[in-house]
Amino acid sequence: MSYIIGIDHGNKAIKSIVNQYNSGFTVSNTMPITKERLLEFEGKYYSILGERFPVMLDKTVNDNFFILSLPAIAEVLEKKYQGVNKGEIILACGLPIMYYGKQKDKFREYFLRDNISFTFGEKRYEVSIKDAYVYPQGYAAIMPHFTHYKDVSRLNVVDIGGYTVDVFTVEKGLLNIKSCISLTTGIVTLLNSIKQDILSLGIEIHEEQIEDTILGENISFFQNENIKSLIEEKTQIYVEELLDKLKEYGFEMKINPTIFVGGGSMLLQKHIENSPKIGYMEVLDSFANVKGFELLAKQAVSRDR
Repeated sequence: MSYIIGIDHGNKAIKSIVNQYNSGFTVSNTMPITKERLLEFEGKYYSILGERFPVMLDKTVNDNFFILSLPAIAEVLEKKYQGVNKGEIILACGLPIMYYGKQKDKFREYFLRDNISFTFGEKRYEVSIKDAYVYPQGYAAIMPHFTHYKDVSRLNVVDIGGYTVDVFTVEKGLLNIKSCISLTTGIVTLLNSIKQDILSLGIEIHEEQIEDTILGENISFFQNENIKSLIEEKTQIYVEELLDKLKEYGFEMKINPTIFVGGGSMLLQKHIENSPKIGYMEVLDSFANVKGFELLAKQAVSRDR
């Protein structure tokens, strides 16, 4: 039996329909002390915890993103498909608009493998990835909401990811190809900038701590108001500069509705909402691309049968 599984392979996080985790792991040749989120594959042990890897423009240059896909496959089989541990997988995934045309075929072929055997959560899985459908990020995310916007004369879509910010317009349901841009100023650039500024104060801070501060959550591990103010100021500057840049590219957001997509958009939601440069906006949840990938793949599979 075939199982359609959507995965968003972000430089910052891996997302499936049921979970998300940082795009990184620690590898060992021997069993580590803890078995929490432990993947065993081809004689090695991968702890799917901790810091993400550095940004990769081409995710097919090594097996890292393939390995990072295996826990997502296991979790979807466990939680969505009633715990099955064997079968054929049809992967639904995506790429930033900037790289979609050049990398989509290579990205598809990267995942196609038979007889994949691995253990995750102390459960053995035996699967084959028989096909992979690759879609442009952002555009896929709005597909489940297509009926709400199909008659809108001009709709902006802004997908703030880890490395890229993908932006385009949809005009009465049709993607305007000429409008597509991809900026290499994703949320990772903001986080790295904040980390460097705080490091100059002699303090090392983790990305998760920065994100909690941006979200306004209670930070119990430090009570340094200067750090909180620095994070808040840099975040607001990042948002305003991004919106100014999009205005320069011709994206009018005061009178045209704008959909914000991606984990970066959710992280920055309150700052975007507070900007006078935005009129009507909607922020889709961080799993929007995954939902779109799966929807489009199901439609494609149905047509192919």
